[in-house]
Amino acid sequence: MSTFESILVSIASAAVGYMLGAIPTAWLVMRRALGRDIRSEGSHNVGTRNFYEVSGSKWLSVAVLLGDALKGAAAVWFGIFISPDDFLGAGVAAFFAVVGHNYNIFIRAGGRGLATAAGAALAMNPLPLVLFLLMYVTGFYIIRRNVHIATVIGALGMATLLFNTPQPIIEYIQFAPLEYVSQFKVAWTAIALLVVVKNIEPIRELVGANREADEESIRNN
Repeated sequence: MSTFESILVSIASAAVGYMLGAIPTAWLVMRRALGRDIRSEGSHNVGTRNFYEVSGSKWLSVAVLLGDALKGAAAVWFGIFISPDDFLGAGVAAFFAVVGHNYNIFIRAGGRGLATAAGAALAMNPLPLVLFLLMYVTGFYIIRRNVHIATVIGALGMATLLFNTPQPIIEYIQFAPLEYVSQFKVAWTAIALLVVVKNIEPIRELVGANREADEESIRNN
């Protein structure tokens, strides 16, 4: 692929990936099914977890989850379609699908990227999802039972383990074209960082709440 072709593929993959990721599944389902705006309820997060906590509907939450995952998968499929012999299209599309989900300029709100990243992984290579779930469970049950902390541990742990995974293992379950395994590792590290950034604020709030509780306890004693 020439430099000019690489630029065109990158631009097209980024644009389509972002537009797909920016489809606000939770906002649309909440608005259509319940006539409410998820941006003004709960954590104001436009994602599956907040949707479930606000709506209480398991079936609608499953629909939101599948919709968000499909965005990531569709982005990867588009990247493969326009770049069938190079990882560039799939990698760029997957990254920008998560960007679009997390930072939606159309409704000025977003989610935290997990479902969209999971869909991208299932369409590209399930290994990042498997490693994330492994580290997430470890973080949740062994370190601290908090979904945001576990998510950060899962994302960072996935990226670390992925960089130490032998190339034949990655290639064995790879659905997208892949010439250099380093491209794959860099792409998923970047996606992991997007997930981490969106979970920093809830963790800060948790730390602040714990600090206030400790100070209150000290004053009472």
